[in-house]
Amino acid sequence: MATYGHITVDKDGEPSSTEKIQKILDGLGAVQGVEKALLVSEEGFPIMCAQTTPISEEIETLVSAMVAGIVSTFAGACVQLNLGNSIDYIHVQTPLGLGLISSVGSTILVLITKPKVKLGLMHYLITSTRTKMLKVRDF
Repeated sequence: MATYGHITVDKDGEPSSTEKIQKILDGLGAVQGVEKALLVSEEGFPIMCAQTTPISEEIETLVSAMVAGIVSTFAGACVQLNLGNSIDYIHVQTPLGLGLISSVGSTILVLITKPKVKLGLMHYLITSTRTKMLKVRDF
């Protein structure tokens, strides 16, 4: 691997999988209506966020821990209710915006939007982003 400017490339001259994932997140963060896009570990640690929508490290860490707790708790509830143990989406709607949480392998994708976005479009964005991320790297 070698680094050129801010991009790390592997031995074939391709950007690293981390760079590719960051580019996917940045693209998601640049969509109109999207406020923030985060990738979080199942343990609650922030992995990366869209650079187009920066947030403080403190908030990123706090949100990451909370989101992981929500996913873990809801997955446990789903098992108890015989709904399986896999979560496609958790959708949280408030008067100030929308939060979409989705599992991507062993990570969690978090999308925070403005209040007046089209829900179907946001679900499409999450689904297509999950697919792109899983093609780049096996989480």
